[in-house]
Amino acid sequence: MINRFLVISLVLIVGFTGCKSTKNTGTQTRVVGNKKTNLIVSQILENEKVVPKTLSFKAPTEMVTGDKTTSFKASVRMVTDSVIWISITAYSYEVARILATPDSVKYFSRTDKKYYVGDYGFIEEKMGVKFNFFDLQSLILARSFGLEEMEKIRRSNSKSSYVLSSIKKGKLKKMEKRGVFDDEFEIVYTNWVDPESLRVERVEMWDMNSQNKASIQYSAFENIEQYVVLSAFKMNIIAGKSTEITSNFSKITVNEPLKFPFKISSKYERIK
Repeated sequence: MINRFLVISLVLIVGFTGCKSTKNTGTQTRVVGNKKTNLIVSQILENEKVVPKTLSFKAPTEMVTGDKTTSFKASVRMVTDSVIWISITAYSYEVARILATPDSVKYFSRTDKKYYVGDYGFIEEKMGVKFNFFDLQSLILARSFGLEEMEKIRRSNSKSSYVLSSIKKGKLKKMEKRGVFDDEFEIVYTNWVDPESLRVERVEMWDMNSQNKASIQYSAFENIEQYVVLSAFKMNIIAGKSTEITSNFSKITVNEPLKFPFKISSKYERIK
C-alpha cells in the first residue's frame, strides 16, 4: 500500500491576513519536561479543535525531484469539516481545480480536458491507498497524524520535543537492520511535539509494506485573531525517488464568506 501521507501530499501538489507574529519552529532552546503522555495527547487534540470556521490562502509552491524543479500556485478555500476548494495555476493559467467534501471529490483538468466526480474509493482503487476529506483537512490545519489510531502510543523525549510514535525506536531500528518488518505495523506514525505549545511541528509516516516514507515540517505559523494558522511547510517524500516540496502561504484570511465555483465543461471527458 502506498503511504497515505504521500498520497495526501501528491493530491495537494497536483490539485494544491498576513500577520507579522510569525513563529518559526526549529531547534531553539526549550525545556522538555516529564509530562504524562496521556496529558500531552489530550492537550494536542484539544488544541487542534480550535480552528476557524473558514480559511483561505494563496500558496506559491516549489517541488524538486532530482534535477527537475516545478513551480505552481495554489489558491485554497475551506469550510472546516465541510468543503475544500483548490485551484492550481501555472504561468498565470489555471490548470486544475478540486472540490472535496466528506462524501465526494470532484476534479477537472483544463490541460487534458478530463474530469472526475465520485467518492474517495476512486483514489483507493487507482493508487491502492485509503484517503478521505479529513486527511486532507488535517494537513492544511497542521494537525497530528495517527494519534487516535495508535493502539498504544510510544513516547520519548528528544532535546527539543516530545516524540510520540506507534512503535518503539529500538524495535524499529532492529527491523531496519534485519530488513524484516512486523506485519503488526502497516504504517508507522511519528509526531514531534513542541513541549511549550503542545502543538505538532513535524510528522512522519512510514509505510511498512512499500517502504515509502514522507515527512512534513510545519515550519511557520501566524496568529490571526484567536487562531494559530499554518503559514509555511517543508515536505520530503521518498517513494523510489526523493521529492522535496516547500510552500509559503500568503493572504491568509479566517471566518470570511467564501465562494466555491466549480463548473465542468460539457466538452470534458469523464474519468471512470
